[in-house]
Amino acid sequence: ANLPGKLPSSSHKNFPLRILLETLLMMLTTNMFVVVLMMMMAMTAMGHEGGAHAMLTPPQEVACSDASSSSDFDCSFKPFSTMEFFWNKPTTTDNVTTTTSVMAKVPNGVWAAVGFSESGFMIPALAAVGIPGGDAQLHLMTSKSTPEIVAGVVNETSMPLFWRNLPPYAPNMTDLAVTTSETEGTVLTFNVSTTSGEIPNKVIFAHGSGSDLMYHGFFSKGMATLKWG
Repeated sequence: ANLPGKLPSSSHKNFPLRILLETLLMMLTTNMFVVVLMMMMAMTAMGHEGGAHAMLTPPQEVACSDASSSSDFDCSFKPFSTMEFFWNKPTTTDNVTTTTSVMAKVPNGVWAAVGFSESGFMIPALAAVGIPGGDAQLHLMTSKSTPEIVAGVVNETSMPLFWRNLPPYAPNMTDLAVTTSETEGTVLTFNVSTTSGEIPNKVIFAHGSGSDLMYHGFFSKGMATLKWG
C-alpha cells in the first residue's frame, strides 16, 4: 500500500520525464512567443516609416488614367481606399522648367499629405501637409515626431547639418492650399516644378484620423512610382 503523501510507484518513475517534457514545452512556447513579439515590434517600427508597407506590397507603378471625377486634372489614381490623387501631365517651358499641378482628396476633417521620397520611405522626405481649418505647409520629414516646417525646396540652407551636401530629391513645391467641406472632404493642392529634367516619380501619401498632425496609422498611407506623362 502507498503511504499518505507518497506518489504511486508508477507515477513516481514517470515524474522526472513529465517535468522535462513540461519544461521543454514551456521553453518552446516562450521562445515562439518571443520570436512573434519581436517580429511584431519590428513590423510596427518599420511601419512608421513605410517599411512594413513596402515589405508587404512593393511600390505600385502608376500610369496616367483619366481623372473622371475632376475636369481640372488629366490623371488620377487611389494610393489607398480613402485617398484619391490627381495630377496634370507635365509641361516644359524654355526647355528648362518642367511643371505640373496636383491635388489630393481625403475624408472631411482629416489632414492630408503628399511628399517626395527617393527611398519611398517617410523618412527622409519633403511633404506638403494640409490641415483642415488650418494651413497647407511643407514639412521636412526627418523623424517620427511632428516634422519641422520648411519653406520652398530642400537645399543646403533648409536641410539639417547631417543632410547637407546631399543632392536633394524633392522638386519645388509651391502654391500650397487646403480646403475642407462635407461634400469634397479635405482637399490639398499644390504646384510642382523642377529644372533638373523630369519630375521625381517616387511619391508618398498619407492622411490622419483627425485634424491634429500625428501618426497616420497602417492603412492610411501609400507609396507609388508615378508615370507623370
